[in-house]
Amino acid sequence: MSTQTAPGADTVAAPQSALALATTASSPAARLVERASRALGRFSRRGFLVRTAVVGSALVAHPKDYVLKAQDAYATICGPGNTYSAGWTVFCCTVNNGVNACPPGTFSAGWWKAADSSWCCGGYRYIVDCNATCSSCSTGCSGDHICDSRCWSCKCGKGPSTSCDQRRHCCNAFRYGQCNTQVKCSGGVACRVVSCVPPYKWAQCSTTTLVDNRTSEHSAPCLQGCGPILTRYNAMGANGSYLGGSTGPERAVGDNKGKYVTYQHGSIYWTKATGARAIYGLARDTWSRVGGPRGALGYPTGERVTHSDGSFTQSFEHGLVADTSRTKASVVYGWAYTVWAQHGREGGVLGYPNGDRATRSDGTWMQLFEHGLLCDTPHTVTSVVYGWAYTVWAQHGRENGVLGFPNGDRVTQKDGSWAQTFAKGVLCDSPHTSTSVVTGDALTMWVALGRERGELGYPQADRTTKTDGSWIQLFDGGAVCDSPTTSPAVVRQPIYTAWVQHGRETGALGYPRADRVSGADSRGVGQVFTGGEVWALSGGAAYVVTGRVLAQWKADGAEAGTWGYPVGDAVTDADGTEHGAFEHGTITVPPAS
Repeated sequence: MSTQTAPGADTVAAPQSALALATTASSPAARLVERASRALGRFSRRGFLVRTAVVGSALVAHPKDYVLKAQDAYATICGPGNTYSAGWTVFCCTVNNGVNACPPGTFSAGWWKAADSSWCCGGYRYIVDCNATCSSCSTGCSGDHICDSRCWSCKCGKGPSTSCDQRRHCCNAFRYGQCNTQVKCSGGVACRVVSCVPPYKWAQCSTTTLVDNRTSEHSAPCLQGCGPILTRYNAMGANGSYLGGSTGPERAVGDNKGKYVTYQHGSIYWTKATGARAIYGLARDTWSRVGGPRGALGYPTGERVTHSDGSFTQSFEHGLVADTSRTKASVVYGWAYTVWAQHGREGGVLGYPNGDRATRSDGTWMQLFEHGLLCDTPHTVTSVVYGWAYTVWAQHGRENGVLGFPNGDRVTQKDGSWAQTFAKGVLCDSPHTSTSVVTGDALTMWVALGRERGELGYPQADRTTKTDGSWIQLFDGGAVCDSPTTSPAVVRQPIYTAWVQHGRETGALGYPRADRVSGADSRGVGQVFTGGEVWALSGGAAYVVTGRVLAQWKADGAEAGTWGYPVGDAVTDADGTEHGAFEHGTITVPPAS
C-alpha cells in the first residue's frame, strides 16, 4: 500500500474530488495532501508534544481526578482539538446516539491513520470520515465533486453541550476519497468513525494510506478505549465483525468484577477469570432474561458455538444458553446444569433444553428437554427422566400423577432391563416385558419381596382395574391383586402356576384372600382363595383343593392332619362325586343327597 501524510484540521484543506480515488502517488488527491502537509508542517517530537497537550488539557478539565487517580488523560477529557474553532470534525458517536458508525444519510468517504494511539493500545488508529450525501439537490458538484451545502443531508453545527466533543458537525467541505468510489458527488464531512483495524478490511475502502499522527489522541466520552475487550473486538474484525460499531465506552458492571462494551448487535464482557467474551442475538437476549452477568448464569466463559443445523450453545460460569429450530431458547444453570452435563449435555439422553427451569414456592423445580425432563424436590434427589420412561410417566400424569416426582435416575442392567424409582412408585422395563408402572399396594408387596430382583421379577404390564374396583398386576413370577371382598395379596410360585391353570381370578378359585403361608409342619406352602385353597410340598407342584373335599380335609387337620398335602387336584365326577388325592390317601365325597 502507499502511505501519504494527511492535512490536520479538515477545514484547512480544499475539497477532495471523489474521482481521485484511483489513489496513485501522482493523483490530484495525493498532491493535495502533500501540499496541505507542507503548509501545516509536522511534529518531529509528536509523541512528547501530543501527550503533553493531552495531559495539560486533563489538568485543566479534571485536575483532581487526573492528579489523584491512576488513569490515562483520555479517561477524563476529549483530547486535543476538541473545540469548534480547532477545525476538526466531531466523532460520530457524539452525534449518533453513541454509535461509532456512519449515521443514516452519510457514508464512508475516506480515511487516514495515526500512530502510537493509546486508544488502540499503542498501535495504529484509523479514522474514517463519514460524508453527507447530496440528499436534496446536486448543484455544485462540477469541479470539486462536493455539492452545495444546502444539498447536504445534515446541517452545520457542533457536538452537544453535554459532551466535551465540541468539534464541528457537518461543516467541513472535504473528502479524501479512498472509500465508496461509486459515489461521484457528496456533501462535506459529517463526523468521524474510529477503529483499530484498517477500514479496507471492513468498509468499501482502498488500501491507500494517509497519515496524520496529531489525531492519535483525539477522543470522545462515547468511544471505547484500550483493554482486553478492545483486543477481543479487534481480533473479531472490529467494526466489520457481526457486532458492528460500539455504542458506548467501556463500563463497569458494578460488581467489582466485570467490565463490558455494548455494540450495535451485541456485547463483549470481561472478567479476569473468564477473559473477554462476545455475546449477541438470541443468546444475549436469553442471558439478559435471567439477569445477565449478575444472574443465575454469571459471565460468559466461551463464544457462541453454532452447528450446521442452526442450533447453538454458549457457555457461562454457572451454566449454558442453548437453542435449536425444534426448541425454545433456554438456559440451564446450577445443579441442573451439573446433572445435565453428567448425562452428556445436548449430545446425551436429554438432548437440548426446551424451556427454562420452572420453580415452585416449595423449592420444587423442573426443566423440560427434547427427550425428557430434569427435576428435584425438597424430598427427592435431582433426577432425570428420559426416552420411553418419560413418555410413560407423562401418560400417567407426570409429577401430578400416580408416580409423583422421580427419586433417582434410571438404573440399567447389562441385559437392558431398567427401573426408575419415583416418590409413589416404580417405572421399569425388561427385554421380555413392556414398560410398566408399579404403585400403591402392588408396590408395597413387590418391594417387600425384593422388587425386580425378588420372586415376582419385573411387571409384565400396568395394573388392570375392573368396574367393581377389583384389580390385578402381572409379574414375571406371579401377580398382585385385590377385590372389594378381599385384601391385597401376592400369588407367587409354585401356587401361581396352579392358579393360572384354573383361570386365575376369573376361574373357580377367584381372588386370593391373603398371601401364602407355610404349612404347620413347614414342609410346604398354601394359599386361601375365595373359591378354594392351593397347596404344595416344598420343591413340588401345587394342587387345588375345593368344595366338599376341602371341607373334609380341613376337618381332618388339613396339611398337618390325616391326609397330609394334596398330590393332585380335587375333581368332581359327572354324578357329583368329588375326589381329592393326598399323600396318605384319597378323600371321596359322594354326591349330595
